[in-house]
Amino acid sequence: MISLKRLVQAMRTFFRRLYWLLTLGFGLALVYSFFGRTYLSQWRSYLDLASFILIVGWVGVNALLVYHHHFQFRDLQMEEVDQMDGEEFERFCVYLLRRNGFKRLKTTKASGDQGIDIIGTKKKKTVGFQCKRYEGQVGNKAVQEAYSGHSFYQCDEAAVITNSEFTDAAKELADQLEVMLIDRPHLKRLMRRLPS
Repeated sequence: MISLKRLVQAMRTFFRRLYWLLTLGFGLALVYSFFGRTYLSQWRSYLDLASFILIVGWVGVNALLVYHHHFQFRDLQMEEVDQMDGEEFERFCVYLLRRNGFKRLKTTKASGDQGIDIIGTKKKKTVGFQCKRYEGQVGNKAVQEAYSGHSFYQCDEAAVITNSEFTDAAKELADQLEVMLIDRPHLKRLMRRLPS
């Protein structure tokens, strides 16, 4: 039986290919509109309609994608963040970091990420982020993973982001290793930059 994760991945691949096919059609429609109308006059009535549909369709799909990308976490509340799974929380953190001035954000591979989930740059410093969507307190392990991962990825700084709180031991270790901790109250402050 196919797992839900594999089904979602297959659907994403299908829609990505469909999008590139639409983009190819858009390019051909533009070429026809600018250069081919005079040479293909006997099919003009069909090709004009087809090129119009392709151009409008491509523009409409891209407008929806831009809107979704910009407003996907619009008016998000902390309770909704608490309901996210790990992968969605990671995507949310990338979006949130971008809204808070980080550039060149990229995620590491899901398995074997060496303790860093996201790498971003701000003020000429590269920061490696470990994302932890937890219900309980986050302990030393997350701090240790972020610290070792930032060395592996050659980042200037390490940070752990969580929707929860850190244990006292984790805070003490983070101070000693100079790992930045972003806990629930700090995350709420960062979320003020979300579109509303």
